[in-house]
Formats: sequence, C-alpha cells, structure tokens
Amino acid sequence: MTKRLTSLAGLVLLPALTFAELHAVVVEGLPGDQIYAEQFDRQVTAISMALRSVTERERVRVFRTDEASRDAVLGYLESLQSGVRSSDQFALFLIGHGSYDDVEYKFNIPGPDLTGDDIAASLDELPNTDQVLVNTSSSSGAIADLVAGDSRIVILATRSGAERHATRFGDYFAIALGDPSADIDKNERISVAEAFRFAERQVSDYFERNDQLATEHATLEGERAERITLARLGGAQPNVVDTALGELIADRDALNAHIEALRLSRDDMPQADYQSALLERMLELARVEDAIEARQEEQGANE
Repeated sequence: MTKRLTSLAGLVLLPALTFAELHAVVVEGLPGDQIYAEQFDRQVTAISMALRSVTERERVRVFRTDEASRDAVLGYLESLQSGVRSSDQFALFLIGHGSYDDVEYKFNIPGPDLTGDDIAASLDELPNTDQVLVNTSSSSGAIADLVAGDSRIVILATRSGAERHATRFGDYFAIALGDPSADIDKNERISVAEAFRFAERQVSDYFERNDQLATEHATLEGERAERITLARLGGAQPNVVDTALGELIADRDALNAHIEALRLSRDDMPQADYQSALLERMLELARVEDAIEARQEEQGANE
C-alpha cells in the first residue's frame, strides 16, 4: 500500500455520503458575423475548460453552433432529468445573440430558435435544486421573470429585452474564470458571484474608458452565488501531451474542488456526515495522486 493510502488506512471509513456533482451545458449560438464567431468560440472554449477543472469532463456537454439545434439541446436537457440527482448542481450557459420582439425572447441558433419558455421549462423539469443560468446574449433581460426561481441563480447580460445591442459581458465573464484578479477571497476558485462581479466591472470600465453610454447592464438574481464554483485556478493544462496523464490531472483538480466545496458547506451538515464525505474524497484523491506519480515515473523511464 502506498504512503498516502497507508496514512489514511488507520481511519475508520464511515458509510459513503452522496456528494453534489456539477453538471453543465454550454450552447454556442449563431454568430452572424465573423467577429462574433471568433468571440463566441473563444468564450465557449474558456468556459468549458474552466468547468472541467471542477467536474468530470463527461458532465460538461458543449453544443457548438453546427450541432446546437433546438431538438438537440432540449433533448439533452430532457435526458438529464434522469441523470441529475436532486442534490447535484446544474449550470446552463447560453453564448450568442438573442432577440426580443416585445412579446417573445429567442436565443439564436440554427433552425428554430430556443425561446424563453423553452429555457424556463427545461430548467423547471430538472430534479435538482441548485441551478445556475448564464445568458450572455443581447435582450437576455427579457426572460428574467420567466426563469426566476427560489433556488436558481440567474445571470443575464442585459436588464431588459430592450437592450438589443451585441453584448461584451460574455467575453469578460469567460475571462474571469481564468483570471486570478477575479478571485477576491484568494481561495484559488472562481465562484459564480466572483465571475459576475469581475465581468460587470469590466463592462462598466469599457464604456467609461470609451466615453460611451452603456448599452448593457448585467444582472444577477438568486442566493448562494458565492458558494457555487465554476472554475479552479491552476487546473489541468490543455497542453499536457500524454492523454492519460492529462485526464488524471483533471480528476485531481476536480477532487480538490470537491473537497474545498465540502469544507465550505461544513456548517450545513451533521459532523459525522461531513467527516465521512471528507474522508471518502481524501482517499480518492490519494489514489489519483499515486496514479499521477506512477504515470510520470513511467514516462520518465521511457524517455
């Protein structure tokens, strides 16, 4: 038995406690112009990479523009009704353009658009209580009342459907998930609240710097935005050549994030349950750390 596991073996392992997992869906909308195609691609890539630093990659579903049909997106969200537990967290990111005709909001994708009613109904059907919706599109404020919920955190790039200009909020929100300056409490994690505040501040600075009247005003509604993590700084790097090693590093980062989130929720749990869950995750982390060392040694022997 390895040194790490030996140090834990003397502890009595209590019955495992089900731990909340983060499931996420990222949808890239139609860009219209090339400049927006580049922006949306950059945002989707940054957000999906950040999410994979706090949860397993199979729990992050990305719909690029060419596959983001209404049926595909809604069908996948429907499939999560049986795949997401009530204790899990769920986040939906809409990256693109939106429109509002004073009656109905639409998120622009190939074929029939996603409507505000589509988005609200899909979220309402999921069994979990902790949900995050981030809609970076123009006119996104039009759905504020539709998607409001007691346990739902809602971030919209505009405060109303009347703010119809293409937004800058999405770019800054994506940047926040990898920028140490967004980490206000210096815990190496970027929460929903921290990402929002960073992006909101950057948007405001942009308009002031260019002496322009602001055409977008982002909003955040819902509680617990400080306690849901969207990114872990220093996560697995995308340039790891060895695929197996990269996946192990990603697993380690996700476990570390889970342990930090567990510690934050300590006061909300019975002490015995907290200790059981923490020990379980520490044992998992020790096994992954040993696997990383073994893989690195194997690579060194082959060089």
